Amino acid sequence: MLIIQLENEDKEFDLFDQAIKFCEEEFGFEGEAWDHVVKSLSFSELYYFLEDDGICVISKP
Repeated sequence: MLIIQLENEDKEFDLFDQAIKFCEEEFGFEGEAWDHVVKSLSFSELYYFLEDDGICVISKP
């Protein structure tokens, strides 16, 4: 599970594809580094990408 903390709410994701879609719509991510995250199918890769971008994110098993 991945939790993205926004200013007014938290968004929880159990499915990788839903988290990816949300991030693309909410933050406008694109490009080579983003494509690498998408292709990885890994919540860990997504977590570190978001963290590096300054987004508050929590990973739960």
